[in-house]
Amino acid sequence: MLTILFLAILTAHLPVAQGFQAVSTPSINVSFRHDSGGLPLRSSILEDAPVFTGAIIGTPSETSIELPPLIQSMADERREYEMNLGKAMDVLRKDYPHMLDVTPDFSIYSDDISVVDPSGVQLTGLGNYKTSFSFLQTMIGFFYNMEQSSVQNRMMYDFARQTIRISWNVVLVPKVVGNRRNALYVDGISIYKMDTKTGKIGEHRVENMLINDIPVTPPYGVLTALKNEILYPSGQRVPVGVGAM
Repeated sequence: MLTILFLAILTAHLPVAQGFQAVSTPSINVSFRHDSGGLPLRSSILEDAPVFTGAIIGTPSETSIELPPLIQSMADERREYEMNLGKAMDVLRKDYPHMLDVTPDFSIYSDDISVVDPSGVQLTGLGNYKTSFSFLQTMIGFFYNMEQSSVQNRMMYDFARQTIRISWNVVLVPKVVGNRRNALYVDGISIYKMDTKTGKIGEHRVENMLINDIPVTPPYGVLTALKNEILYPSGQRVPVGVGAM
C-alpha cells in the first residue's frame, strides 16, 4: 500500500519521468595504432576529437624553436662572433711559428687595425701593419740565420676581456759567429681584440716586451729597440722564455 502511494506521488511531481526512455550509451571503442617506434598515434574515445594521423619524426635536439626577433638577432651575432674568433685563433696558431720569414695571413685583421707597443708607439691601418711586418722580416733576415732562429708561443683566450693572448719568445741567431751564446732573445705578450662589427681583429697590443731581459721603454718603439740592439749590441744575452711576465 505504502509502495503504491509513493509511486503515485513520485509520478505526480516528476513529469520528466513521464515518457522516460532508456538512453542507449554508445559503446566506447578504444583502439591504438602504433608506428615502428611504438608511439600511440590515434585514439577513438571521442568520435568528434581530431585524429592525429601523422608520424613523429626527429629527436628533441632536431626540433627548431622560433625565438623572438631580438633574441634571434643576438644569437646570430654571437654565433658569427664565435666563428670569426675560431678562425682568428686557427690562423694565429698557424702563423706564429713562421712569423720571422713567412708573410702571415692578413685576412683576419680589420682594415683600420691599431697596433700599440709597450713604448706607446701606435700604428694605424692594415697597410701600415703589412709594411711594418715586411720591414721587420727583411731586417731580421739580413742579420740573422733563419734556419737556427726560432719562435715559441703559447696561446690562450681571456674570457673576461674577450681577447686572444699569446706569450711568445723569439731567439735570433746572428749569421756572423752564429750560435746560441750570441743570440738575441726577444720576449713579449701580444693581445688581440676582436672588432664585433667586422668580425676581425681590430687591435693588436704588445705588452711586457723584453729584449735580452731589458724592458722596451719610451721613447723607443719595438723597431727602434731592435735596430739599436742589432747595430749596437749590449753584449748581454739573457733568455727569458715563453710566458715572460
